[in-house]
Amino acid sequence: MKTAGFSLVELLVALVIFSFGVLAGVALLGAGHRWEGQAELETQMTVAAEMKIEELKAIAGSEQVDTVQLAMGGDLDANVAEHWDTVELDGRVFVRRWWVGAGPAGARQVAVRAQALNPPAGGQAVLWTYFIHE
Repeated sequence: MKTAGFSLVELLVALVIFSFGVLAGVALLGAGHRWEGQAELETQMTVAAEMKIEELKAIAGSEQVDTVQLAMGGDLDANVAEHWDTVELDGRVFVRRWWVGAGPAGARQVAVRAQALNPPAGGQAVLWTYFIHE
């Protein structure tokens, strides 16, 4: 005569399967948190680079052009005088380096790289643009 219910073996198998599901869910939560943090950092680096591009565009469009920051040269990998600075966004410090070169028809080609300094993190944002410099 069979009684209703589960055997001990069936219960243990169900608990093992349930445990794997819970562990997988916890691992996904942790990975999701890391991905969210990396996405936030990448957004902040992009904003820092965009801010510098806008500053340089404003300088190029003003009547009293700053020829120092818009001088040809610079480096995206090393701090070159007048072609790098730092900015703080939401408690993080970013270093911004830019390069200025000749573009088509008298325009300037500008590249800006932003990287996190505080806290140090991997990744970078690099933006390129052209603008008229007279």
